[in-house]
Amino acid sequence: MSRTHQSTSNPTLKSKTLYLTTMASAALRLNPRLHHHRLLLSRLYSATIPPQPDLAPPSSHSQSQSQSRLKTAIRHESDPDRLASLFLSAGSDRSFHGDRQIYSYTIRRLASSRRTDLIDSLLSSSLSSFPSPSEGFLIRIISLYSQSGMVDHAVRTFNQIKSVTDRSFSALLSAYFDNKMFDQLHKAFNTLPIELGFSPGVASYNVFLKCLCSEGKLVTARAVLGEMPKKGLEPDIISYNEVLNGYLKKGDEPGFNEFLKLVYQREFRPNATTYNLRIRLLCNKGRSFEAEELVDYMILNKIYPNLLTFNTIIDGFCKEGKVSSAMRVFKRMKEVMLVDCTGMTPNFETYSLLIKGLVENQLFLPAVEVCKECAEKKWAPPFQAVRKLVDGLLDISRKEAEEVVWNVRKVVKGDAANEWKKIEASFSF
Repeated sequence: MSRTHQSTSNPTLKSKTLYLTTMASAALRLNPRLHHHRLLLSRLYSATIPPQPDLAPPSSHSQSQSQSRLKTAIRHESDPDRLASLFLSAGSDRSFHGDRQIYSYTIRRLASSRRTDLIDSLLSSSLSSFPSPSEGFLIRIISLYSQSGMVDHAVRTFNQIKSVTDRSFSALLSAYFDNKMFDQLHKAFNTLPIELGFSPGVASYNVFLKCLCSEGKLVTARAVLGEMPKKGLEPDIISYNEVLNGYLKKGDEPGFNEFLKLVYQREFRPNATTYNLRIRLLCNKGRSFEAEELVDYMILNKIYPNLLTFNTIIDGFCKEGKVSSAMRVFKRMKEVMLVDCTGMTPNFETYSLLIKGLVENQLFLPAVEVCKECAEKKWAPPFQAVRKLVDGLLDISRKEAEEVVWNVRKVVKGDAANEWKKIEASFSF
């Protein structure tokens, strides 16, 4: 009798295996921190009962279908523990681990639940699945830890990189910056290159410039910008945009305009970010009409506006009480053709800004149409704005108010659905 046949037919062995599996599963339910040991359980089971040798390996098509089902299950799972368990079930599937979107979605969901224990289990397991992870993969893990506020773990991952490059160093600096750990960023920028024996590149300098400008140290930032060529580095448009953004945050319009002249003197080609900063400055000053005119210059110079461009102008007009102009920009953005010849699609922020602006200016009926369009895209409009909208509609049209409530009800999910039920119960229908 073969070893395989003995393993699968021995009642004592089967009973022992079932006991081990049951106990391990119970432990996983009792302690979420043990979820990352699910792979060990899987290996234990496969070692006890080897797979049948005559089974054909799954086809690439069936593997693709299985992975697609797994990703769908992850996107629809609301329980953090089960979400982590589904993620870990992918094992060392390289195509799964290459999916940036599913990683970002999973970690974002766990971070919103404040389950840093599960985040560490998932990302540690991902790293251990590959004996020699690439620099790109390690950088992605650094970024995910950073997004979750787990900077110590990001640093630990950075230390696994054998040969640090400008790309990986800028990822570490970004982790410090995104978590407002400016002192640590300064220390890393000034000491690590010497300790590790490498020279920071433009990408790392750009993060450093961003940090200086966020601290309001614009004089220092401009000095650093001037020193870069002496180190064999040519600042790019991103470098200059960081300093421009510093002046914008400070509200220093003369300084902004003076530095903008330097950008053109250096014969840099301004990009969409440069224009967006100019648009933001004008909107902050209540000059949204001038900001809208810049869109024409962008298109004329084949610099394609983006969602931030239009959202900034819509927000500017709403704050100025010129909501009809905001609606005009909203309609115009749908007509703009992008570089790939596709039209621009408003995002959730666009709808939120416009609905709030319409409601605050008591333009309730136009707000109903925007709410409806938002719900058609499966997005729940901002609740507080909807509450004010429904209250305002009750004095005009009960039918329209009921339609808004129904549209929101059909798109809210999870915890938001419970919150919406409370708001809905307060309406005097």
